[in-house]
Amino acid sequence: MGSHQIDHRREAGTHTIHLGLLLKAEIEGRMSETTGILLADHEALASLEQEGGALRMSDIADRLVLTRGGVTKLVDRLEEAGYVARGPSPSDRRLVMVALTARGRSAVRRSQAVFDEALHDLWGRHLSEQEAGAVLEVVDRIRTALDHTRAAGGA
Repeated sequence: MGSHQIDHRREAGTHTIHLGLLLKAEIEGRMSETTGILLADHEALASLEQEGGALRMSDIADRLVLTRGGVTKLVDRLEEAGYVARGPSPSDRRLVMVALTARGRSAVRRSQAVFDEALHDLWGRHLSEQEAGAVLEVVDRIRTALDHTRAAGGA
C-alpha cells in the first residue's frame, strides 16, 4: 500500500467528517425552522417510533452516542414539549423508560418529512443507486468496526 493510497483514505475520511458536519447543520437548520425540532430530538423520537414507542434511557444514549447527562437533557426537553413521558420499566422498576406520546408521534411524522426532503435535496439527488449502495457498504463496514471497538471498551 503506497502513500498515495493512504493520502486518499485520509482525504476521504476528513471529507466525510466535514460533510457530515455540514449536512447536520443544514438539516438541523431546516428542521428547526420548519418544525421547531432539533436533529437530535428528531433522532430520539424516530428511534422511539422505530422501536414501538418506548426505549430505556440507556438505549437512547447508545443510539445517539450521548452521555447519560446528554440524554437526560434531551429527554427533559422532549418531555417539556409533551413529546415523551418517562416511567419505570414494567420488567425492572429501576430502569427508566421513555415513551412517545400522541403529540410526539405527530411531531416525528412532521420532522421525518422535513428530514427526508432535506436529505434527498442535500445528499440523495447527487448519488445514483449504485453509488449509494457502494457508500452504504463502506459506511456499514466502518460503523460495524466502530461498534465492535466501543463494545470492547475502546481497545
